[in-house]
Amino acid sequence: MEGLPFYAPQDDTCAKTVTLALRVLETTDLHGHVRAYDYFTDRASDGAGLAALAGEIAQARRQSPNCLLFDNGDFMQGTPLTQLWGEAAGADRQAINPMIAAMNTVGYDAGTLGNHEFDFGLEQLNQTVQAAHFPIVSANLELSVAARRAHPALVVPPWVMLEREMRDSGGACHRLRIAVIGFLPKQPVSFVQSEGADGFGFCDSVACARMLMEPILAAKPDLVIALAHTGVAPLPPVAPHCCKPENTAVDIAAVDGIDVILAGHDHQCFPDPKTPVGEGIDPIRATLNGKPALNAGAYGDHLGVLDLTLEKTAGGPWHIARHRAELRKPRATEAPAVIAACEHAHHSTLAHIRREIGTLESPLHSYFALLGADPCLTLFARAQMRYATRALAWLPEAELPLLCAASSFKAGGRRGPGNYVSIAPGPLRINHIDDLYLFNNTLAAIEISGAELRKWLEHSARSFHQIPSDSQDSWLRDKTYPSYNFDVIFGVTYEFDISRPALYDTEGNLRHTGPGRVRDLRYQGQLVTDKQKFVLLSSSYRLAQCARLGVIGRPIPLPGPSVKIRDLLMNEARGSKPLQIAAQRVWRFASMAGTSVMCRTAPDAINHLAALGQTGLEVSPLELDEEGFLQLRIAL
Repeated sequence: MEGLPFYAPQDDTCAKTVTLALRVLETTDLHGHVRAYDYFTDRASDGAGLAALAGEIAQARRQSPNCLLFDNGDFMQGTPLTQLWGEAAGADRQAINPMIAAMNTVGYDAGTLGNHEFDFGLEQLNQTVQAAHFPIVSANLELSVAARRAHPALVVPPWVMLEREMRDSGGACHRLRIAVIGFLPKQPVSFVQSEGADGFGFCDSVACARMLMEPILAAKPDLVIALAHTGVAPLPPVAPHCCKPENTAVDIAAVDGIDVILAGHDHQCFPDPKTPVGEGIDPIRATLNGKPALNAGAYGDHLGVLDLTLEKTAGGPWHIARHRAELRKPRATEAPAVIAACEHAHHSTLAHIRREIGTLESPLHSYFALLGADPCLTLFARAQMRYATRALAWLPEAELPLLCAASSFKAGGRRGPGNYVSIAPGPLRINHIDDLYLFNNTLAAIEISGAELRKWLEHSARSFHQIPSDSQDSWLRDKTYPSYNFDVIFGVTYEFDISRPALYDTEGNLRHTGPGRVRDLRYQGQLVTDKQKFVLLSSSYRLAQCARLGVIGRPIPLPGPSVKIRDLLMNEARGSKPLQIAAQRVWRFASMAGTSVMCRTAPDAINHLAALGQTGLEVSPLELDEEGFLQLRIAL
């Protein structure tokens, strides 16, 4: 609206209240989802992604001319479309991340960084920031002196002041100053995801917010919006053994000076009546500590719409008088301009993912990843342990028992009954490996004790509800616990006694004392002792989070250059013989005679129940639920 005359109130209206409607739109955690295409299965998918959201964004803008659009981070990584860019960009300096190309087409006012923006290293991050046609902010990102010297053009300001001309309800124009500040979730420094991604760290977001409010408020903004790439979770209790939470949107909202908070990172929706009410959390009024808030899910499955009614009297500041929040679904029709912006990248990706690399003899699926028998996790462990056995051969740690922690990235959840790995026997292609493991995590190792191993497993045991003895058809899984945090540790065997309460909550805080759920923990048939030593393999990212699990493992540097776990899976697939994986049963539920539980999985799992029965579970299939999941009854 540039060029519109500014509103100058007359003397006889100075005491009147001026009202202005401002609409704030949010996308978050797009994770490379530009168009409604599932590159993992190589077929069109239901409408989601930025191209499908673009029509809804345009409609929202038409409905409210005073409109701002923000992205809340984790846009660069997540599909083969952006993965291929990340791997090729080092050689092709002119390459533009297809997600950024699409975002430039839609037109954002500002954005912030998510933790996955660092997956490809600082060189690719620098390219992305430079290519964006909108400011990208991050207040708690810290670049080392070496990183600044190596990437002098990489400048990510902590906050930016937007100036926009907007009309009030009477048609008069006002120049509004909107301060936008961004935050990342605090991550362990050693979570480095790829070669060349060093030289950065994340300081405490809440402390940064408090520190920066003074200069921001001194610049006299009319509104302060926080783009907080962190989730909505209740404040942790102030008590010993409490972990620093990763999801701190509620804490950030409590900082004086912040008016609006846009959350993300946890892939959840807010407002949502299903969100538990907690201190500072009102999922009905859509407020965090009394301030308007949004969280627009993930992958472009929702557009966050926050309507603010701003009021002021003559000479006074603007303030939020009312607000209304909603989440809108994407449209079935994708925006042609967004499709065109990444058309070349799309076809290059299709050619890449369709390359055959081997042959699969037995099916790979994640239908039972949370029930104790999963061929995908077996493959993960086999690939990592095979490599580590050779790498450790000449180190003293070769004498220690070798274990591997693996978890499933696709096991249903809020993304629905199609969110499972399902690879039929036959040719293995690049997209199948991407479906199994797309992240750039490298293989890492630590030395842990038997006591720490047990503690680690107690955190996995949090995945299940406490089940009363002799009860019938209680729900087994706690839906709030993500499958990727349910680590299965290969190399030992163990049981979960889910008649007992979980020792820890989802943030890693100790909630109960006494006997835990882990029973009969054995290595090669012998009970594991607290002081026994092991080498534990997992991803660099997961092992960097050991402190959150109360595990202080001793890092074991693996000889040679770091190796990506997905490359190890590639090596397994490229063997001279067809790949055949039989699910290895590592753990089981402790027997609870006369007790049954309910769980959900993909509809196609009904064709694989015999394999689950071979593990000792007595399973009865039931009908599909309203979301399309196959319901199973399991006798414990």
